[in-house]
Amino acid sequence: MKTALFPLVLMLLVYSCTAEQAPAPKPGIEPTACDTAVITSAYIMTTISSRCTNGACHKGTGNFVVSDFSTLEKLKTYLNANEAIFRERVTSANADMPPRGKLSEGTRDSINCWLSHGMPD
Repeated sequence: MKTALFPLVLMLLVYSCTAEQAPAPKPGIEPTACDTAVITSAYIMTTISSRCTNGACHKGTGNFVVSDFSTLEKLKTYLNANEAIFRERVTSANADMPPRGKLSEGTRDSINCWLSHGMPD
C-alpha cells in the first residue's frame, strides 16, 4: 500500500513546487476566503492574455484602444479609472465579457480578490 501511494505523493509534491500560477479559488468560495487568497498579477495577466488580448481585442489597436490590456501597467491604469465597469462587465454574475464565453466563476473570484487586494504584483 505504501509503495502504491509513493508515486502519487511524489507527483503532488513536484506539481505543487513547479506550478507558476496561483490556483483560482473554487467556485462558490466563502467571501472570507479572499482575505487569505494570494492572487498574483502574473496569474491575472495569463488570464487576460489568453481571454482578452487575443485576436483583435483589448491590445491597444482597433476599436478597443480605450481598454488596452496588453501590459500589466496598461491594465492597472485602465482599472484605476474604470474598476466598477470592469467588475460589471468581466467579473459579475451578469458579465458579458469576454464575448466568446464568460470566465469561470473561480477565475472571476480570483480577479475580484486581486482587485480587492489592490492589484498586488
